[in-house]
Amino acid sequence: MSALRKMLNLPEKKPKGGEEGKAAPESGHDTEPDEHAAQRTARAAVGWAEEEESSSRSFARRAGRVVIWCVIGLAAFTGVRTWVFPAKTPPPVSQSDPQAEARKDDVPTEQAQQVAARFARSYMNLNSADRDARAKELEGDLAKGIDPKLGWDGSGMQLVAQTIPGAVTQTKPHRARVSVDVRVSVTTTKSGRQQTTSGWRALEVPVAQVGDRVVVTGEPALVGMPTAVSYNAPAGADADSTLSVATRDVVKDFLNAWADGSQDQASAPGADIQPLGSGLSLDSLDSWVADVGSGERRTGTAVVRWALAGAQLQQTYQITLTKVSAGGASRWQVDAVTAKTA
Repeated sequence: MSALRKMLNLPEKKPKGGEEGKAAPESGHDTEPDEHAAQRTARAAVGWAEEEESSSRSFARRAGRVVIWCVIGLAAFTGVRTWVFPAKTPPPVSQSDPQAEARKDDVPTEQAQQVAARFARSYMNLNSADRDARAKELEGDLAKGIDPKLGWDGSGMQLVAQTIPGAVTQTKPHRARVSVDVRVSVTTTKSGRQQTTSGWRALEVPVAQVGDRVVVTGEPALVGMPTAVSYNAPAGADADSTLSVATRDVVKDFLNAWADGSQDQASAPGADIQPLGSGLSLDSLDSWVADVGSGERRTGTAVVRWALAGAQLQQTYQITLTKVSAGGASRWQVDAVTAKTA
């Protein structure tokens, strides 16, 4: 306690009255050895002896007082400051998405495809007997100041049957080009007889975003159509010859019912198979192969020849069979029909 009092610059504690010559315990009690009593008497006679403080201890004591008062003052200041000026919650840190930042100047894909497909239809429709109709349609999607003829000399005849918008390639901020596939029909006359041919054309349409609109900024360009590529189909499943023979008539009866629109009667309970529509009949079931497997649900491949529009059209299906039990008997029925995927 003496060291702490010195650090806080407090006066030394004085002995209480009567303590200097405190009497020895009364007789009848245990007494201390003579040498202990002598030592206590000597200390009482001397009293509080002052010890001269060294300069290093004096400096340490003063420095300690300064540190303690600084800590007390700092605690008091910060406490009062937080009462008057409470700490503000920092705003949430927003994490930016680099890809989103890069896309913010992109032309909207869906809007660009819609505008480009509509424009391509009007652009590829050519009718020398009504030139103004084409120009009026094109003006609705063209930027102002562009000639709506767009390089057409005003002759010829071509009709558009269908347009399919494709990829939107962003070229510059708020600018892009859109690929559009166009199905056109061209009528020509040879030896006094008219002949119509149809085919696909590929078109690229330049567009730009102006405010909340997408407009065509110039002449489109005809480009090449994609060509065929090689594809190695994976090996098919092994055939279950026994099940193939046992279920061939089941599959054929279902196909006839499907063409007639009565597929619900020939399919398994709960099957959801939509009708094919009128004008179609089964010419033949060219092949039916059930895949190797187990259980009460099996798949197989059917090669079917349909008769429609005075022609025959061969198609390949994947057919799913399920075993249905009733009255102690069971049989296979068609549960699903989809296109065969390699």
